[in-house]
Amino acid sequence: MQVREDMAKPDFSGVWKFNRARSSLQIPPPDSTTFVINHKEPRFHLERTHIFSGNSDFFTIDLLTDGNSVELTHAGARIRARLYWDDEALVFYSELIRDDVRGTNVVWYRLTEEGQTFIAFERLSFEGHNHENNWVFDRQ
Repeated sequence: MQVREDMAKPDFSGVWKFNRARSSLQIPPPDSTTFVINHKEPRFHLERTHIFSGNSDFFTIDLLTDGNSVELTHAGARIRARLYWDDEALVFYSELIRDDVRGTNVVWYRLTEEGQTFIAFERLSFEGHNHENNWVFDRQ
């Protein structure tokens, strides 16, 4: 269901730090993760940095919240991504192709606790690899 035009849309702008204790992941958790979001409806700019065992994985993307797709490459994967509203959730939908294996990653973004907590519920489905993660981030 798409958000009604007369409903106020949350602004996800901010610097968000991974809260490992409050998150529930089916993958090994990163040492740290930071999201930097600049959201001026309908423009959405995301910078994400994961740190695993001292190694940094940086990802950035610019999207519009209108559901139109963009294509990019990251870490050997071709990605087609789009962003759209579903009530108060902002949905990041991506199709990935790596080594001719296709998958999808869908993430529902929500703000809670009066905008101080950012929740990213992720559902990744790849041939032989599926997981659901509930990432919790605190505003910095």
